[in-house]
Amino acid sequence: MTNNAITRLLPAGLLLLFLFVVPHSVTAQNKIQVTSFQRMETDITARITAPRKDQNGEICALIRIVTTEKNFMFEPDALGIVARENKPGEIWLYVPRGARRISIMHETLGIVRNYFYPDIIEKAVTYEMVLNTGEWNNSPAAENNMQLLVLRPEPSSANIFIDDEQMPLENGFFTATMKKGEHTYRVEAPMYHSEAGVLTLTDEQKIMNVTLKPKFGYIEIFSLPEQDAKVHVDTLLVGNTPYRSDRMMEGGYKIRVEKDLYFPIDTLVTVLPGETTSMTLKMVSTIKPRTPWTTLIMAQANYHPSILAYGGMVGFVKKAGFYIRFVSDFGSVSTELECDDTEALTDGSGKPYYTGNTAKARMSATGGLLLKIANPLYLYAGGGYGNVVCAWETVDGKWAKNTDHSTTGAAAELGGVFRIEKLALSLGFHTVNFKHHEVVGGVGFIF
Repeated sequence: MTNNAITRLLPAGLLLLFLFVVPHSVTAQNKIQVTSFQRMETDITARITAPRKDQNGEICALIRIVTTEKNFMFEPDALGIVARENKPGEIWLYVPRGARRISIMHETLGIVRNYFYPDIIEKAVTYEMVLNTGEWNNSPAAENNMQLLVLRPEPSSANIFIDDEQMPLENGFFTATMKKGEHTYRVEAPMYHSEAGVLTLTDEQKIMNVTLKPKFGYIEIFSLPEQDAKVHVDTLLVGNTPYRSDRMMEGGYKIRVEKDLYFPIDTLVTVLPGETTSMTLKMVSTIKPRTPWTTLIMAQANYHPSILAYGGMVGFVKKAGFYIRFVSDFGSVSTELECDDTEALTDGSGKPYYTGNTAKARMSATGGLLLKIANPLYLYAGGGYGNVVCAWETVDGKWAKNTDHSTTGAAAELGGVFRIEKLALSLGFHTVNFKHHEVVGGVGFIF
């Protein structure tokens, strides 16, 4: 055969070698099989004969791995392996309570990855695992009546019971290989409603999430106008405002908030499950606040059928206060004579002739008490000095004061002020010597 022919046949030969030889070598690599795993109730090795303790001071479980092969390597779960001892025909592994799985590796026999123990690993108990390291086709397989269960509770610190037996948790999960079929479960945690039921393990892995409903809630308390008030819950001092509680069981509570120089506040609060109840309490000072002065500025008019005068009022009031008031027609009259409505002069010199022209003058200056009766009503009352002059002109150019329509002396007044926000309206009565009477009205501002 020529070199060229050999060159053409070499790739085909290599392909046949790969198809027939390599699969057989790959198939033969993994020869490890767990044929049985059981608890050895009468074996006291782990408990009495050769006990070992883990880092928490608790007696380990012992797994006696039955095999004649050497140089096995083991990869445990997060709990680890405490110790390993090679015995004739066995390998002893000491593991902590609650261990869930293990990987078994050998450099020539292959690997069994993540083998889940079909029983709960308890402290001071001995277990037996039988390994078959021959060809799988020539060895009996362990009965596959087990299935993986993964249960994740919320909260992660909850207690899990399977078939009324408490199960260990690892990193917030419970994982175990258990017999197929129905199992009861119960998940419990302090301050949560428990959940129970029945789960069924079939040919598929079972992964469950169980979220417990809380029995607790929270309260938040704020105080105005100041914080740092003491908070009592059912007579127990728990802190100062602003206050946020820790978990509180659902239900009603008595709340008392206290602070120096303020009246205490007593109230009730209902804590709802899974919720935060927030309240802001307005505290009243025990120190009577100073009442600010209220200022009144008003334009007014005094009305009489014979004369109209204008003026203003300025007042200052809390519950009680004062005011001053001035009113005038801003006219003046100078008289030389006096007469009355009979037109006769009061000096007895007879009746002069009059032109029919009249002149009038009006002025009052008063002050007094301003009271706040009830919001929005104020009352004012006062006195002072006032005069009213009415003069008639004679034909010779002189002016005679009519004493029947003129008066000078004490002035008195009484009235009320009605407030509409900052607007003020007034109505009152004014008199001079109780002879000249006027109606008073006004409008202004109060602030």
